[in-house]
Order: sequence, then C-alpha cells, then structure tokens
Amino acid sequence: MNSKLKLIIILFFIFLLAFIGGVLVSEYINMSKIRTEYPDLPENAYNLRKDSLKVWAIRLVLQFLIPLLFLTSRLSYRIRYYVDNNRSLFFTGLLYGIIFFTIMFLVNLPLDYYSSFYLKHKYGLSNQTFGRWIEVALKSFLINDLATSFFIFIPFYLMYRSPKIWWLQLSFLAIPVIIFMVFISPFVIDPIFNKYTSMENEKLGRQITELLQEANIQDAKIYKVDKSRDTKTMNAYMTGIFHSKRIVLWDTTINNLEEKEVLSITAHEIGHYVKGHIWKNIIFSSLGTVLLLFLVYITATWILNLSNGTFGIRKLHDIAAIPLLILVLNFYSFIGSPITNYLSREMEIEADTYEIMLTRDRESAISAMEKLYKESLGLPRPSNIFKIWYYTHPTLEERVDFYRNYPLD
Repeated sequence: MNSKLKLIIILFFIFLLAFIGGVLVSEYINMSKIRTEYPDLPENAYNLRKDSLKVWAIRLVLQFLIPLLFLTSRLSYRIRYYVDNNRSLFFTGLLYGIIFFTIMFLVNLPLDYYSSFYLKHKYGLSNQTFGRWIEVALKSFLINDLATSFFIFIPFYLMYRSPKIWWLQLSFLAIPVIIFMVFISPFVIDPIFNKYTSMENEKLGRQITELLQEANIQDAKIYKVDKSRDTKTMNAYMTGIFHSKRIVLWDTTINNLEEKEVLSITAHEIGHYVKGHIWKNIIFSSLGTVLLLFLVYITATWILNLSNGTFGIRKLHDIAAIPLLILVLNFYSFIGSPITNYLSREMEIEADTYEIMLTRDRESAISAMEKLYKESLGLPRPSNIFKIWYYTHPTLEERVDFYRNYPLD
C-alpha cells in the first residue's frame, strides 16, 4: 500500500475519533445544562441518552472499520476468488453478495441486539419478544441485503463496459428505481413487517378524512399499524405517491393520545404531502445519487490506484471492490449528513406550519409533541453539533416554541 494512502487512513480515523470525542463532550455538557433547566425529567432519560451515544460511537467507527478490514485482510478478494470459478457476472455477484452480506449481518448482530432489543427493554420502551426481534431482523436482512445480491452485477457490468461514465449510467437507472420503491413500498414491503388495518370507517378515521378533504387530498387512504407488538413509543407518517399514498398511524399513537392530539400529528403528516415533500425527497435523492456516484467513482479509483494491489483488486469492476465502494459511500454519507438533515429540518418546519394552520390548535400540537418525547424518554434538545449532524427534525424546544408563537391571524 502506498505510504500516502496509509497516512490518509490513519488521519481519517484520528479525525473520526476526535469527532466522536467532541460530540460526546458537547452532549454531556448539554445534559448538565438540561438537568438545571428541566429538573423534573426522569433519570432514565439521561441514562438512555448516554447508552445511545455509546452505541452511536461504536457504530460510527464500525461502518468504516469493517469494510476496511475486508479490504486490507484480502477477505473480500478471497470471497470473490472462491465464488468466481468462471461463473457469469450475475452468479459471481449473487454468491459474493450472499456471503458478504451474511458476514456483515452476523458481525453487526450483537450491536443491533444491544441497541434495538436490550436497551429498549431496559428502559421500558419495547413490547417486542425475542422471537419477534429475530423475525424482524431476518426479514430486514432478506429484503434489504440478500435481495440486493441479485442486482449486484448491474453496476459492475456498467463499470466494465463504461469505466469512465458508469456512475452517470447507474444514476439514470437509480432514479426510476427510487420512484418505483416509493410507490410500491406501502403495498409490498411494509405489510411484510406489520399488519395494516383501514381506519376509514372509524370515528377517528372520519375526522382524518375531513382533514384530508380540506387539504384536497381526499384520495389518500388511512391506516393504523400494529406497532404495539414492537414498541411503546408513538409515531405517524404519510407515504406513497399517486394511488399508493396513505396516512399511517401507529396504534400506540391512537391509544396514548387524545383525538385532537392525533389530528394534530396527522395534520403535520398531511403537510408533508401538500408541500410536496415526498416529490422533493425523490428529486433531492435523484440529484444526490448523481453527485454521490460521481464522487464514489473519483475517490474509489484514486484509492485503488494508491493501494498498489494491496487489496488484491486491480480494477474497480472487480466484484471484490464492494467493500471499497461501501467505504467511500459511507464517507460521503457521513460528510453530507449536515446538508441532508438541514433540508429535512426545513421540510419539518414547513409541515409544522401547515399543521398549525390546518387545525388552528396550538394546545393539542404542543401536548402531542411533549407526550411523544416523554414516552420515548427523549430530551428537549441535543447538543448543537449532534443536531447539525444527525437531527432530521427540529428539537422539542424549537417545535414547542414555534407552535406557541406562530401567528394564526
């Protein structure tokens, strides 16, 4: 490996550890201030935050360290060498993907168990049995990872045929896929994990229908989903496009909030659709994909040239380059998080504005938000650096202040 590449890798991990250290210090300082400002918050809210930060730090390091180890240990090369055996690109990619993603799944499984099962039960946020947790984990693995293995050959075929512009060709292929997934996900993917029941003939469903009619999107469907089998926290969302658009309320939300509070949350989700956020996200994702794949092409090629064959890979169209591509994708996703999350927070503010204008009910909007945070043991705000890098929504403090002061006249 070129000494320059070694130095860059070392410097990056030093930066990463420094970033983690800076975030942890700022978060602990922030929690000390919150203790003074909000003396009635339960201690478990702080303990959960501390445990969650530990998981965040470990996961952040692993998302770079694991693919790097696949490369430097030549494990990726060995897997590709084992499965190749003069097979077609499709079968080589399929077999490589099955092995690679299975290893990744097993490596991440202990941390996933700790964060999504152990901690949730420790702090009383989950109803999920261990069997149900395994079921969800395996379904996610099969749908997100193994299914991807069937399509791994496509980018590598494009790399082989068009080594200079494959990133642009792949971007054009990705755009209709993004739209297609947004359309079919409510019909095909979501019901695999939970049961969705129509609410349109229920009292609350009829009230939501009135909101939808007022927003001129009366063709949207209304569903509740049995999330109580998994969690005690609450949520709602609007998803889909064209005939697939639907409002989805977690049953925990319906069971734990007053009707007016549920309507406030629903109005917020309606705001996302009325303001075109689903389509804006599709456009941003499409444009971002073009830029991201271009940067991946430039950076991965540069790393490969500096590696001098250390990874056992000479060409980017080698299936064994998958960990390299994941490593670079993770890097740019990490660097780009402040931008994407800023755009997300701006959309949330627009949806909050629409919510308060549609319902004209400050009190329900505030009480619903406070209950959501209370039930999930959330804190009123994170540190500024954590908010900038990771928060997709405004803080509780910001949202409550917005609801209280937004002019309705």
